[in-house]
Amino acid sequence: MEPRRRQRGRRSTIAGTGGGHRNTGRGGPGGEARPSPGSSPPGTPDLRGGAEVTVTTGPVSDAVERLESGHREILALLDRGTRSIGPLADALDRHALELEEVFYPALREAAGRAFAPVLTDSLQGHRVIGRLLGEIRALPAGGERRRRFDAVGARIREHLRKEDETVFPEALRRLSRPERLELGERMDLLAQRR
Repeated sequence: MEPRRRQRGRRSTIAGTGGGHRNTGRGGPGGEARPSPGSSPPGTPDLRGGAEVTVTTGPVSDAVERLESGHREILALLDRGTRSIGPLADALDRHALELEEVFYPALREAAGRAFAPVLTDSLQGHRVIGRLLGEIRALPAGGERRRRFDAVGARIREHLRKEDETVFPEALRRLSRPERLELGERMDLLAQRR
C-alpha cells in the first residue's frame, strides 16, 4: 500500500483573500471579515438589496457623486500635463454634456430664478474652456503649448472649485436623494448613447 500524500490546501492568488494564504472562509487572521474581491470600498452604501439598481446600467450613482468623480478624473488628467490634452478634452466634453443636458435643467427648476445666473455663468465657462482647449490642441508641442495649457488648467481648476462650492451644495439642498439617483441614471443613459 502506497503512503498517502499529505494534501496541501490550495492557495488563493486573488488579491484581498488573505495574501496567498488558504481561503477558509473564516475571515482574516483574527477571524475578522475580509473584503471580497470587487467589493465596495468602506463607507459606500450596500446596493445588494436591489433598490438602487437598474437593468441597463447596474448600480445607479447619485448625480452629485458622479459629477464629483468627474472632477477628480479631470484634475488627475490636468496633473499629467500636455500629454493628456486628448483624454482631458474628452472628459471635459462628457462632464459638460452631463451638466448641460441633465443636471443643470433639473437644478434650474428646483432652485428657481435666483440661482439661474450661477448656472448661466457655469455654462459660459464650459464653452470658453472647450474653445481654449481646441486652440491648444492645434499648437505644436513646445513652450507655447505648455504655457497655454497651464493657463487653461488654472482656469479649469477654478471652474471646478466654483462648481464644488456653489452648484453642488445647492443641488444637495434642493434635490432629494431619489431625484439625484434618477438624474444619475439619466447621465448613465446619456453616456451609453455617446
